[in-house]
Order: sequence, then C-alpha cells, then structure tokens
Amino acid sequence: MGLFKKAVDKEIHDGAWGYLLNVHKVDADTLAREMRCVEREGIVDGKAVTLMRVFKPRMAGEKGVKVSGWETFDAHPDLILFEGYLTKSNQVFLEKKR
Repeated sequence: MGLFKKAVDKEIHDGAWGYLLNVHKVDADTLAREMRCVEREGIVDGKAVTLMRVFKPRMAGEKGVKVSGWETFDAHPDLILFEGYLTKSNQVFLEKKR
C-alpha cells in the first residue's frame, strides 16, 4: 500500500499545449497555472490515440466536484473546457466545449 496517491489529472503537454496556444489562443500562463487534463486511451478513425478532457481544477472545486478520473466529467460535462485527442505522432484535435 503506497503512501502517495497518483494524481488523476495532468498538466497540458506535447502537441496539446501548442494547439491550445495557437488555435484556441489560450495564454501560456493560464495553461500552466490553471488548466489540467484527464486522459484515457482510445481509438479514433481506427488509430490509437490519447483522449483528453481539459478543465480548470478551481472550477471543479467551486462546484464541490472531486476529480477522480475520466468518468467525473461524464457526470459533470459543464466542467469540460476542451475535449478531443492527441495521436501518437503528436497531432491534436481539441474542440472548445465552453
């Protein structure tokens, strides 16, 4: 039994960082300090991808929602800011949800 729990949310990374900066015009400070993502493996158009949901932990906390994983956002889709995927070749598609 470990003493530390593995965080279920991650910092925005790889191509998703650049995509949010360049396509959706999110500033770097906001990405670094305020936004996180949850991920899971999936298939899009027959290719293995990393599915991503981007959110602000502060917003979840304000609503009393504890982010425990991907499924948290099935029950609280209003907390998803961007949703999409990252391919193994670092191509990204993230759609703005809010």
